[in-house]
Amino acid sequence: MQTVWTGTLKKMRVESSTPVEYYFTDGWWEKENRVADHLVNDHLDKELVIRFSGDINCIACGRKTKKTFSQGYCFPCSMSRAEADICIIKPEMCHHGQTDNPCRDENFAQTQCFQPHILYCSLTSGVKVGITREPNVPSRWIDQGAVAAIPVARMADRRTVGLVEKRLSDEGFADKTHWTRMLKGNPEGFDLAAAVERVVDRLEDWGVEGILPETERTEHRFEYPVRVWPQKVKSFNLDKEPEAGGVLQGIKGQYLIFEGGVINLRKYTGYKVEILTA
Repeated sequence: MQTVWTGTLKKMRVESSTPVEYYFTDGWWEKENRVADHLVNDHLDKELVIRFSGDINCIACGRKTKKTFSQGYCFPCSMSRAEADICIIKPEMCHHGQTDNPCRDENFAQTQCFQPHILYCSLTSGVKVGITREPNVPSRWIDQGAVAAIPVARMADRRTVGLVEKRLSDEGFADKTHWTRMLKGNPEGFDLAAAVERVVDRLEDWGVEGILPETERTEHRFEYPVRVWPQKVKSFNLDKEPEAGGVLQGIKGQYLIFEGGVINLRKYTGYKVEILTA
């Protein structure tokens, strides 16, 4: 086996080509010391091994840690940095402006949260609603393993769109992906356009502003580099076994699909690894 890439894991960079292209991307906390990206698609149908060194470093401060919190942070950073606050996962819980619980970082709030966001419907394991910052279109959809997505509304900030998403969820619109189903093949029998119309009807009933005109509610479709879909989804765990891999049979979402199991690389953000191939 020979080493083709060594770095600190983070979610793979994606390019919306046909099929989608994936790159190992270094998550080391110092940008100037990161290694170059490496194309993962080149290793399809070949032996590929991920070897965990045992070192985990916070992606914000570089501190060594035994485990990560909030996808790549040490505990102190998870408790202090805006990127790791609860409102990143649950934007409806935004506490900006509260005197007794102020935002952790006003600059982060203005440059990330108080920027235009998109409410969308996508087809992952089934139809779901979701939100993302406008610059993250279409990478957010690809990260979730969506085979299709339609933007529904553009809203001024994360809190506003998050409250709308939460209201839709409370009324029965799915807002999560069943990841094992997503990895077993492309979903069939779902009408994404019809789901969008149902969402638009609810937004109009609520008087929500920012609904995109029909001409902008266009469907985006994605093809993933998958040779073989797993019949039974089994996950590798780098915390228990420091090596994962085999013949690379596909890539979808942030998962590598091997003949003997799958691994969600985003889960291991901050882990120092060596990538080897035969």
